[in-house]
Amino acid sequence: MKPKVLIVENSWTMRETLRLLLSGDFDCTAASSGEEGLEKALAQPPDLLLSDVNMEGMDGYELCRRFRQEPSLLHIPVVFVSGFAPRSDSDASLPVPDAYLVKPVKPALLIAEIHALLRRGSAPVSATAPTAQVITKA
Repeated sequence: MKPKVLIVENSWTMRETLRLLLSGDFDCTAASSGEEGLEKALAQPPDLLLSDVNMEGMDGYELCRRFRQEPSLLHIPVVFVSGFAPRSDSDASLPVPDAYLVKPVKPALLIAEIHALLRRGSAPVSATAPTAQVITKA
């Protein structure tokens, strides 16, 4: 059985590109907003969350925070894929994803990073403690 990846991306084109790219290795579900993504995750928890950062309403950071606060989602690795570099401010209240990839991301690198995170297991993390951070461009 393929691992389940929840893709949360407000751009239809990017959401579908990611879904098609990942569907060979993963069972993909997609959501167009943070709110919809959280709802889908609570209904059927994925093995990994792949989220955009900049979205209207609930952004990627708030979605990550909600995952880290929800007991049924706390163990799920979170990967941000964004067109912007990570925030450089020192706000310790910001939740930290397990990986942060900067668009455009090479498909092989994205797939490898997801597999690596899934292999690491599902040890719970605190709301803001980083486990790994990757920054890359194509």
